[in-house]
Amino acid sequence: MTDSMTQDWPRERVLPLEGGRNFRDLGGYPTADGRTVKWGLIFRSGSPSKLTQADWDHLCARGVKALCDFRSSREREAEPFAWTECEGFSYWARDYETSFAELRETMRSGFATGEAARAGMMAGYRELPFDQAPGYRQLFAHLKAQEVPLIFNCSAGKDRAGTAAALVLSALGVPRDVVMQDFTLTNEVVDLHRILTGRAKAAGTLSTQPVDVSAAILTADPDYISAALASIDERHGSIEGYLRDVLDVKEAELQAMRDALLD
Repeated sequence: MTDSMTQDWPRERVLPLEGGRNFRDLGGYPTADGRTVKWGLIFRSGSPSKLTQADWDHLCARGVKALCDFRSSREREAEPFAWTECEGFSYWARDYETSFAELRETMRSGFATGEAARAGMMAGYRELPFDQAPGYRQLFAHLKAQEVPLIFNCSAGKDRAGTAAALVLSALGVPRDVVMQDFTLTNEVVDLHRILTGRAKAAGTLSTQPVDVSAAILTADPDYISAALASIDERHGSIEGYLRDVLDVKEAELQAMRDALLD
């Protein structure tokens, strides 16, 4: 992969949406067998709550069929998505309290440090493929059924959505170094510190944390997604084993998915 190609990725990938947050196309990535992920079929995003009517019209014109919202109940209540009931459009979400529970408890304690926050992020990423399995299973159900174009999102578009993107790209045969580059692209295309630290200063929120703590939490560190993928390898032997055992993706379904989503 040349430097010039890498530098072009943000321009090609970030959709021109007024209210988009880290809203990116996963198309164009090369696979190990020489194919390429098709453009315009799979989109990763942060919270969709700020999308304007013009943004939604743009997405509808692209034929978007489904959205998997990985945000918690509280996050969705704070930033609701306006188009959950559109005809011909499937919106999925589930009720749960939180992820990264240990890290959040450390933040509430008032004794968080950058080192502790990074350790908490690493521990949280090792559990994300399993904590968020209901959402990831739904995402892959859409992909198996070829219900695309589709969007998946979390709040920042970095952790839960970033792990989902790594799972999708890995399932399609995209090499791990390219998966890492997609993950860290968040650092280039969105200012999460500005967006997420300006909220009300309730105890344990990012706005109350030292700079090194919020930096550890908001950075798309390649070691984080490496921890998630290593955890999968340790528990299931491979991405294919995880897809089979946890997300109910059979080998024939995976091959059909690749044929549908790759050029």
